[in-house]
Amino acid sequence: MTRLITADTVCSAAQGILTTHMADVATSLGLDQAPAPLGTVRAWDQVPTLEALTTANFPAGAITSPGLVTAPTRRGTWGTGHDATWRLVVGIYDKGGSFNETAHRVRTWAALIRATLLLHPSLGGLASSLSWVGEEYRQITERKSSRTIGGCAVAFDVTVDNVIDPAAGPLVLSTQPTTTVRPVQE
Repeated sequence: MTRLITADTVCSAAQGILTTHMADVATSLGLDQAPAPLGTVRAWDQVPTLEALTTANFPAGAITSPGLVTAPTRRGTWGTGHDATWRLVVGIYDKGGSFNETAHRVRTWAALIRATLLLHPSLGGLASSLSWVGEEYRQITERKSSRTIGGCAVAFDVTVDNVIDPAAGPLVLSTQPTTTVRPVQE
C-alpha cells in the first residue's frame, strides 16, 4: 500500500509520545510531587487553535499544525516521493491558585513538553528530524476571581521522509489488461 503521511499523522505521533512518556519524564525531573503534580494531562485534543482549550478540564493539552514550514522536496530520480516539514504546536492550559503559581506551572509544562519530544525526536519512528523552534506563554485572568488560566505553546518543526512513497506499494496494480479465455460449453 502507498504510504501517505498527513499533518494529522504527525500530530497523532506527537500525542502518542507525550501520552506514553511525559509522566515518566516528569517523574525523572522531580515534577510529579505534590502539591502541584505535573506530567499527566487529562485529555489531549487536536484543535484548530490552542485558545479552544480555555474552557477545558485542566490541565488540558492540545496539538495542532498550521501546515508546512517550507515547500516539500522531491525524492528519487523521477521525483515520485516527497519529504516534508510540518510546524507542530503543542500547548497546555492550566489553572493555578495565583498569577505566580499559574505562570510557574505553564512555564514548567512548556519545559516538560520540550524535554519529552526532544528525548523522542523520531516520534516513534515517523520523523527523520525534530527541531524545537519556539515557545510562548499566556495568562488569562478570570473575571470573578484572582485565579488565572495560563497557557503555553511549544513549537517544533518535524521532518518526515517519503510522505507519499509510491514505491511502498502500487498505486496501479497493472496497466496491461488481462484476458481469460473460457471454453465454450455446448
